[in-house]
Amino acid sequence: MTMPLEIVFVRHGQSEANVVHKLDKDGDDNPHIDTVNQRPDWKQRLSPKGIAQAKTAGQWIQDNLGGVASFNARYVSPFLRTRETAAYLAGLDTGEWTIDDRVAERSWGVYGTVAKAEQRSQFPLTSKLQEATPWYVRFDGGESMPDVYGRFRDFQGTLHREQSEARVIVVSHGDFMNVVRYGMERMRPEQWEAMDRDPRYTIRNCSILQYSRINPANSNDIRDKIQWRRMVYPDAPHESPDGGEWVELPKRQRFTGEELLKQIEIAPPLLENE
Repeated sequence: MTMPLEIVFVRHGQSEANVVHKLDKDGDDNPHIDTVNQRPDWKQRLSPKGIAQAKTAGQWIQDNLGGVASFNARYVSPFLRTRETAAYLAGLDTGEWTIDDRVAERSWGVYGTVAKAEQRSQFPLTSKLQEATPWYVRFDGGESMPDVYGRFRDFQGTLHREQSEARVIVVSHGDFMNVVRYGMERMRPEQWEAMDRDPRYTIRNCSILQYSRINPANSNDIRDKIQWRRMVYPDAPHESPDGGEWVELPKRQRFTGEELLKQIEIAPPLLENE
């Protein structure tokens, strides 16, 4: 068994919560902030712009990938904004969507129920850790990124067993897709954190993250493992990471002791002279 020939991840469109939280972060008056914060995250809906983004992404998939209906398997997060995105992405007549909890958004717990401006005052240690180590921090009552990675690995196992040789599309969330990048692109924690801080690789609303075992330059060259990746912003293709072009993924690395010691220099020892 192998992984699917092709896996496409799509982030949901802009949600009403995205809009409200940005206004809050910018310090603007916001009459909806309490309502949004009191509504469970999985019940947040798309904004009008988010609906338009989903339709634009659907058209890009139609023009470049044969349309959502051409995929052998279609998975969607149980959150309402992803279900809504999937419907507008694929059209009302496209069926066979499988709702899968494993591709859901990272749980932000109680940390995520308060306004951004209040998180630092109510959860000072968590906010400090979020800045210092975004890969490992676990939100109060919620998940860390390694927790989400565990869900992805389980989902990846299902794809390996059940969707070998297939084409798969998944409508999910930004944090989940960032975890996908960690696993599929064989990153170390420090590499992921550098990527996460790099604005060139922001997973915008309705970003398309595509992985393939098929050589983009030669369709007869099919590898045993996922070997290529590209990311596209359907509503602004010219701004896409790496120009929206395919990137060949690095092989899984094995390290010498010397290389391991070189890597740990990111955290200088404190007691070397004692």
